[in-house]
Amino acid sequence: MRSDVLEKAVAEACGIGVSLTVHKSIDSTNSWSMQQCKSGRTMPFACFTESQTMGRGRRGKRWYLPANSNIAMSVCWSFDRLDQQLHLLPISIALAIVETLERFKIAKVQIKWPNDVYVQGKKIAGILIETQVIKGKLMEEEVINNSGLKKHQLAVVIGIGLNFDMSSLNISDAGVLPAFTDIESEMAKQHIEYKVSREEVASVLLQNVVSTCQRFQQNAEKNLQQFYAHYDYCKNKMVDLMFENGDILSGIARGVNENAELIVEINGETRVFNSVDVSVKASPK
Repeated sequence: MRSDVLEKAVAEACGIGVSLTVHKSIDSTNSWSMQQCKSGRTMPFACFTESQTMGRGRRGKRWYLPANSNIAMSVCWSFDRLDQQLHLLPISIALAIVETLERFKIAKVQIKWPNDVYVQGKKIAGILIETQVIKGKLMEEEVINNSGLKKHQLAVVIGIGLNFDMSSLNISDAGVLPAFTDIESEMAKQHIEYKVSREEVASVLLQNVVSTCQRFQQNAEKNLQQFYAHYDYCKNKMVDLMFENGDILSGIARGVNENAELIVEINGETRVFNSVDVSVKASPK
């Protein structure tokens, strides 16, 4: 992937300069981006890597992406840490991935709460969002428009792993993984004749994520409604809820509330969860 080509595409599509770094190999795009934030790098910026040795998912899980055949990306953006809608960002970013897949005619795309994207019941992408409060640093567009310091700035690192071609994955090395799929497999299964390159998908994905960040405040609630109405993979299915202490609860997922918290019916009682691992079982009869 060429950083200059990707930067130009984003500038033309979104009207903003995003500094981009493409690595041959690093431990984690999110870890690298967080270090860049700590060193005071101007936002927004992004990075891709061809090989990720310590890719991370939620709760410290590993994210496996074979080298030189998939998409590992992080975008660092400045948000106001007092923004009352930031809890809706994961859903909005998931929709940016959905939009990317649908752009290439891939159908039956859904979002598994809170941060995975599925196609036909199999995982194709994951999201890891991390934050860091910083002071005295500005996005370039804020320097131009405001010329002053923003008091409550939050650096938000949006990490995305998107399966493009998983055919080279060594399952024995990766261990037990959930059912997964990739773009090339889905295009073949769904008889999509158009041939897409990994670089083209990466470019569209970056544009969609940047556009989502630009319009987040205006579109956050609309994005939540779009997720609930069209893309909620868990809704009305039996789920197991797995907690960090090892406890497991089972129930029927009933969508999300206005805070993007998961609503689950357990033994006739409606309960709400904002941080838990979810395993989808089967739809109730």
